[in-house]
Amino acid sequence: MRRWLTWSVFYELTEIYTAPLNIMWFVLGVAIAQYRVGVVNWLNVGLCLVAVFIFDLAVNVSDNYYDYLHAHDRTGYAAKTNPIGRLALPVAGVGRLALGLYGLSLLPGIWLVLRTGWLVLVLGLIGYVIGIFYTAGPHPINATPWCETVVALSIAFLIQLTCVVVSTYGVQPLTWATVGVTFLLCLPLTLIFFTIQLANNTADRDEDILNQRYTLAYYLGKPGSVKLIQVFLVIGSLWPLVNGWLQLAPAITGLVSLLLPLMWLGMRPFFAVQNKRQTFMTTVKSASLFFIAYPLLFAVGVWVI
Repeated sequence: MRRWLTWSVFYELTEIYTAPLNIMWFVLGVAIAQYRVGVVNWLNVGLCLVAVFIFDLAVNVSDNYYDYLHAHDRTGYAAKTNPIGRLALPVAGVGRLALGLYGLSLLPGIWLVLRTGWLVLVLGLIGYVIGIFYTAGPHPINATPWCETVVALSIAFLIQLTCVVVSTYGVQPLTWATVGVTFLLCLPLTLIFFTIQLANNTADRDEDILNQRYTLAYYLGKPGSVKLIQVFLVIGSLWPLVNGWLQLAPAITGLVSLLLPLMWLGMRPFFAVQNKRQTFMTTVKSASLFFIAYPLLFAVGVWVI
């Protein structure tokens, strides 16, 4: 039997190239904990980061696995687009890889739960359920109009909230006020991340319909999806100014709003033509500027200024 799991295959299946963004989510999470409570438990944060990093790889492999199994377009999507069919990978082997990565992610996760308690266990279980059933099961989340919202909230809010909880464990219990403030501070990232998810599904709309995945882009249509992307891009980019006005965040975070014209310019090709290969990456590159700048400016406001 040929050795199929090469680095290039692993790179594509796990989409490990997106993993560095996880660091930005944690930069914001620890900065919020420091700003609000004045403490960060770095060991707990490290364990959480490792668990999320490996879990993210597992989810990406699992998504490719179940998307291949659920595909109705066998000659198009399954054979030519999904990496399992396009690279002629063994389906069972890809499934075992996903399962192995899920199991590996449990090791730092269990250690973290033993150090922190039931609340982190609950937050972790929510994350695992969302990650696994995003594509698994008879009614996967990614085939519903809620998938963009679920993904945006889980990645751009739930991770940061968990980071705040593990950072402040033993010093201050989690309160609804902390949850609310953390949500408002994560809202810019959440809205911008939502636009990327909606842009992805808008570009994939025709392909998704063939595979009976009816996302929000299916119901809004491409013109409606682009309009919502534009609205959320503006609100998300300007929301740090609101947080600064409410004195929830360091004033310097408002500088990230200056990126709005640059991001808009970068996304204009996608606004005109919604194509996965030709224009979608322009939205990812433009949003990445915000994903990096906002947490870093928040951290500078907390630890430097």
